[in-house]
Amino acid sequence: MSVILKSGSAQVIPLFVGTYTHKGNSEGVYLYSFDVSSGDATMESYLKTDNPSFLARSAQYIYAVNEDDNGKVSALKFSDSQFDVLNQLSTEGMHPCHVALGVREPVLVVSNYSSGSLVLYSLNADGSLHKKEDFIQFEGTGPNVERQKRSHVHSAFFNVTGDRLYVSDLGSDRVVEYNIVNTGTDYAFQQVGGIKLKGGSGPRHVAISEDAATIYALAELTGEVAVYQKSNGQWQLRQTLPVYAEGFTGEQGGADVKISPDGKYLYATNRGEADVIVHYKILKNGLLTQKNVYSVEGKSPRNFNFSPEGKFVLVTNQQSDEIVVFNRNTKTGALTDSKKRIAIGQPVCVIF
Repeated sequence: MSVILKSGSAQVIPLFVGTYTHKGNSEGVYLYSFDVSSGDATMESYLKTDNPSFLARSAQYIYAVNEDDNGKVSALKFSDSQFDVLNQLSTEGMHPCHVALGVREPVLVVSNYSSGSLVLYSLNADGSLHKKEDFIQFEGTGPNVERQKRSHVHSAFFNVTGDRLYVSDLGSDRVVEYNIVNTGTDYAFQQVGGIKLKGGSGPRHVAISEDAATIYALAELTGEVAVYQKSNGQWQLRQTLPVYAEGFTGEQGGADVKISPDGKYLYATNRGEADVIVHYKILKNGLLTQKNVYSVEGKSPRNFNFSPEGKFVLVTNQQSDEIVVFNRNTKTGALTDSKKRIAIGQPVCVIF
C-alpha cells in the first residue's frame, strides 16, 4: 500500500530513487512526494549511502543493494519522510545490481553481477535483515567475448503468486527457474527449470504474465524481447521482437521490461545508443505486437516504473542525470512527454 504524505485534494504518495554515487553528484537513496494527479514530484529527503543502485519496498521498509566491489545490502525504514538504517549485510560478491522481495515468505534475493552469484536472506519481523540463508555461484560463458567471459547474475524476479523465481544470467544466456523452499528452520533455493536463450543475447530482466504462462525476457546485448511459453512442461521460444526502431544499427543495451498495471501492454527500455522506450501490445495469446518507439528525451534509460494507477511512466536517464515523466494513455498505452523532469544525479531505479 502506498502512504499518502500530505492531505488535501491532491493525492501525494512516496517515490523512491536509487542512484550511483561514485561521480559525486548524488548522495544515495532519495525520497520524493509524487502527485498522482499532476505528475509533479518534490524531494523530501535522502539517505547518504554508497551506490544504492537498485531498490525494493515493503510498506515502510526499503531494501537497497550497495553496488560496490565488496557488495552489501541495506535494510532501511522510512517514517515522517525520514530514513533510518536498520542493518546491513554483505552480499558475499561484487557489484550487487538487483534486489527482490519474496511474496510468500519473508525473504530477500540479491543478484551479484560481477561475481555471478545469487544470495537468499531471511527477514525479521521488524523489517531488518535476519541472516544469509542460501548462496549459489553460477558458472558459465557465452559467445560475446567482451561481456560473457563468466556468469553475470543480473536480476531475480518472482511471479505474481510468489511460487517461482526467475534469475537472469547475462553471462551464460540463461534464465533459471527456482522455488524458495521453507524447511521450517531455514530457506533455500530449489531449481525447477530454466530457459536457454539465443547465444550472445545476454538476458538482463524478465517480465512475467499474471497467469505465469508467458515470460518476456529482455536481452541486453542484442536489444530484444524474447517471448517464451510453456509446452509439455518446457519453456519454448514463441517470438523475438526488437527494442529499437526499424533501421537502427547502433550499440544495443536492453535495460528494463515491465507489463503495465492493466496487463494489456509491455514496455522495454534500450540504454544503448538508441535511448528509447518501446511500447508493445500484449495479444490474447500472450504474444506481442510493437506499437510505438519513443525517445526517452535523455541518455542511458535504466529502470522505469508506472505510477500505481498507470497514468504516468517514469524513466531513469542515468547519464543525463534526470528522471523523465511520461503521460500514459491508459486506454491505448501510448506515451507522451509531460515535459516534467526530476533532476537527480545518476538515477538507476525508481519505485513507488
